[in-house]
Parts: sequence; structure tokens; C-alpha cells
Amino acid sequence: MSDIGNEESRAWSMILKIVKADVLRDDPSHYNYWKREILAYDSGFLHHLPADITVPRCLAVDQRSDDTVWLWLEDIPNDAQEWQWDDYAYAAEKLGQFQAAYLLGEPLPKFPWVNQQWMRSWINECYRYRDAPDVPDVPDAPDAGMSRQLVPDMKFADLAARLVRLEGWVEDWLAALERLPRTLAHQDYYEQNILISLNGQQERKVVLIDWQFLSISGIGEDLGRFFGLALSRGNVPLEHYQKVQELFFSSYIKGLRHTGWLGDERLARFGFLASFALRSIWEVPKLQQKLAQDAGAPETLKLAFIAEKQLEAAEEAEELRKIVKIV
Repeated sequence: MSDIGNEESRAWSMILKIVKADVLRDDPSHYNYWKREILAYDSGFLHHLPADITVPRCLAVDQRSDDTVWLWLEDIPNDAQEWQWDDYAYAAEKLGQFQAAYLLGEPLPKFPWVNQQWMRSWINECYRYRDAPDVPDVPDAPDAGMSRQLVPDMKFADLAARLVRLEGWVEDWLAALERLPRTLAHQDYYEQNILISLNGQQERKVVLIDWQFLSISGIGEDLGRFFGLALSRGNVPLEHYQKVQELFFSSYIKGLRHTGWLGDERLARFGFLASFALRSIWEVPKLQQKLAQDAGAPETLKLAFIAEKQLEAAEEAEELRKIVKIV
């Protein structure tokens, strides 16, 4: 496109994101409130984020007559290459820097559409969908806190028993997460939504997209989501699980410390591990279905490994909750 009287042209493009109204997600307390990203862009809040994190410019918010809202967003060029170790380290450290700014006094948004109990809402939805009548059924389970019959597999039976134990901790965990030092959380912070680019000085910059889950949450909670999504989506090698976990957490702490947060890192570790472990409430029942379909399939074995690691993390998180003062 070129200006009149000016022969120079410059290519540009926009992204049109169409958001449809949803009566089932019409409550700001819902983790996936359908209007949240629209309101976040419309408020201008996203254009003043700390740690040099930016978002695409919102060029227009267009309310349509068909119960949809059109968001016209700047198209951000992104090199879609496979992430390397240093990309994960950079993204986790950047998250630490970003969240430390709020821990140290950057004002948190007071808009009513910013969720303040995101994990609680997400857990409630996990239970609702897990027990929905349209889920393929199997014979009734014994009274053990699970709504489906355990597949007769010893490893799964152990995982299911450990999940039942975790479910007994859920209310205490949610209360503890809500008492952790509070910070701004994206809650969908993973590779697809983290656009890393180089500026003219070859310095890396982060542009964050998809703010539908925006919340005020506990320290470390966002990192646990990031780690869990990276594993579940197959973006990091499972054989290096321990190394990857340490990379995520140590990089996050480095970002917190670099910005000046000097608090007890065990608080961040509890948030990290609890957020990661709570994914098992959704994934262990999903594993049960996969075992019934094809117990030896690679996807089934991968999910079994991840569920086992989630429930190992649950044990450490519960020990931390008991010994660390979360007020």
C-alpha cells in the first residue's frame, strides 16, 4: 500500500479475530469468560505492561449484529521454528521479570472482568466435563472418588489412588494458591502464544497474544501451566523431564531475582508444582479412556508418564504447603 504522491510502499497485514458470545461463559468469574480479551484490549491496559512485554495493537473492536465481536489486531511477524532450550529459559525468565514487577508494587488491574480465582473456576469445569453424561461410559466404579470404573491395569490403579488423595487436598490447595503473593497471570503462557522476535539490535523481545484467561493469581501458578502445556503438547522431550523442570523453575526464579523480588522461593515452587499437578484432575480420567481404547499406543504411554509426574509433583506440593507459611 502506498501514500498518494509517494512511490515508496510497505507491506502490512492485520489479524481478524472473531469472538462469539457464549451464554455458558457469560460470567466474569468463569476462567474462560468470553468477553475478557475484548475488554482487556478495549481498556488499553494491555498496552502498558512491564518487563518490555508487548501485545499486538488493537486497531478496532467491532460489535456485530450476529452476537460476535470482531477484534482487528496487528499481525506480528513470527519465526515459527521449533523452540530450543534457551527459548524456554528465556520465556520462563521473562515471565519471572514480568510477574515480579507486580509483586514489587506495579498496580494490579481492578477491572471486574479480571479473574481472581482462575484455578478454582478451571477445576470446577474439569469436574463438570469429566462427569458429563456424554463421556463414553464403562461399568460403575467402586466408591473411591472416581466416577468411572478403573481399567484393570496396576499402574493406572496406583495413579487413580494417588489422584483420589490429591482430590482430598484440592480445597486446601486452592485456598493456599489464593493466599500466595499476587501477580498478573496470562494462564495460557506457552509456545503458541509467546512470540519471540529480534529487534534491530538483535535483542529478543516478547509479544504475548490470546489474553482470554487473564487473571490475578499466585506466584508460580502461570509457570506451572506453561510447564504442563509444554509436556502435554509434546513440545519438550519426556526423557529429559527432570532437566526441563529445573530449567523452567530456575529461569523463573532468575527473572524474579533480577527484578528485585527477594521473597521465599518456596512460595513460587508451591504455586508452580500445585498448578502443574492439578492438571492430573483432567488428564488421569483421560488416560483411563485411552487405556480402554489402546493401552499400548504411544499417546497412551506418554499420557501415563505425564500423569505419573503430575502426581509426583502433587506429593512435593503438599509437603511444601505444610511447611511453608502461606498467609
